[in-house]
Amino acid sequence: MATILLTSRIDKPEALELARKILTSHKLRESVKKFIVDSSLKPYLKLLSEKIVYKSIEEFPKVGANLVVVIGGDGSILRLLHYFKNKNPPHVFSINLGRYGFLSEISPENAINLLRDIVENRGTYEIVFKPRIIAYTETGQLPPVLNDYVVLAPRLKMVHLKLIKARTKELVYNIYADGIIISPTAGSTGYSLSVGGPIVDEDLLAIITTPMNPMQLRARPVIFDINEELVLEIIDRDVEVFADGFLCCKISEGGSLRIKFWDKVGFYRKERQYYNKLTRRDHV
Repeated sequence: MATILLTSRIDKPEALELARKILTSHKLRESVKKFIVDSSLKPYLKLLSEKIVYKSIEEFPKVGANLVVVIGGDGSILRLLHYFKNKNPPHVFSINLGRYGFLSEISPENAINLLRDIVENRGTYEIVFKPRIIAYTETGQLPPVLNDYVVLAPRLKMVHLKLIKARTKELVYNIYADGIIISPTAGSTGYSLSVGGPIVDEDLLAIITTPMNPMQLRARPVIFDINEELVLEIIDRDVEVFADGFLCCKISEGGSLRIKFWDKVGFYRKERQYYNKLTRRDHV
């Protein structure tokens, strides 16, 4: 029988209602050993059962779960994965109740039936694997990211950056810019795309570097194979580094980041809608 982790956004009544339906579904309860539920939901759900255990989301990585249900948008997924710093987290069953939901693969209408099919190992569905990358500073390891690392100069300043392809020791960038975005495949449709980066097909395993407002007009986005290792040198200013939206560290002038492939995260889905999702960006 399956052990399922569950977290949800709490600012949407429909998200909380769907969480209740999943946790009280008789169809699911027969095949589920335990639901481990984000403790921040407890005051809203008010559900007590021998099959429901509340734990903080920080404790989720310690649970030997079969899969994790996320109800919300991309922010909810990135928040969850931020705590899974080790390789190969449980597969993600992501139900879209966000604004655009590029990372969310399941519609609310199909969620319970599809989840039951997965738990009972029947029906038709697929698992798409999305790569994460990881960065290292001179002092340690940063959290791995599914979406992006954003390296930013101080407000209203520019920073001198050099990017080197480690395997060949080639200098890719020598630029002054507001910063740089470094993304694996899934991040190509996020912040990187908004500042002029390319759309990368989901079947390609890649690292994308997108300079932010560079002074040098030749400094365009570059797509690297996922197995390449990159070194970003910070030449003349301190910078802040954000990992999937979380401020994770500051790097002093003269410091560096080393970026490489980390792992792949599996996402359940019923059908492919990658390019259909992109059209949602045209609607406010």
